[in-house]
Amino acid sequence: MLRKKLQQMTEVPDVSKHPALLDALTRESPNTITLLDSPYPIERYTCLVHALDFAGKPEYVAIAERGFNVVFAGPAFAHWLLDKGLLYEVAPSNAHEGDLVLYFNEKRRFKHAGLSQGHHRVLSKWGIGHLFEHGLFEVPESYGTQARFFKKLPCDEAYAHFRAFAEEKGMLFE
Repeated sequence: MLRKKLQQMTEVPDVSKHPALLDALTRESPNTITLLDSPYPIERYTCLVHALDFAGKPEYVAIAERGFNVVFAGPAFAHWLLDKGLLYEVAPSNAHEGDLVLYFNEKRRFKHAGLSQGHHRVLSKWGIGHLFEHGLFEVPESYGTQARFFKKLPCDEAYAHFRAFAEEKGMLFE
C-alpha cells in the first residue's frame, strides 16, 4: 500500500507539493523516508544522473543537451552498461556505501537507480521530484520489484562510458 501511495505522490506534477504529501502519507502509512536537500536544481537531473555523479558536471550536460532527449543517462544507457558488462554486480550483503542500487521490473527492465547507504538504505532522486533517503523498497511501485547492487563506477570512468554510448548513438566529438 505504501508503494502505491508513493506512486500517486510522485505523479503530482507540482513537486513543491511532494514534501507535504509525504508528511501526510507518513502519518497514514509509517515509513522511514527522509527528504534531503539537493545540491542541484531538482529539475536538472534524474535518478541515474545522480547515482553516477553526473549532476552539475558540465561535460555531462554538454552531451545530454546536444542529445535531443535521446542521449542522456536514462534507461537506454543503464541497459547499455549492463549489456556490455561494464557494471560489476555484488551480493546485497557485500554492497558498500556508495555502490549503485538498480531497480528492475518483472521483465528485467531498468526502472530506477540510487546509491546504497548501507543497512538496506538508499539515497535516490525520484522522477521529476526530490532527493530522498529511504528503505530499499520504500519507493514508488513503478520503480520495480527487484533491486540489484553494483560496484560504484568512478565518475570519470562512468563519463567515459557515457561518451562511448553517445558516440554509438551517432554523436560526433572533435
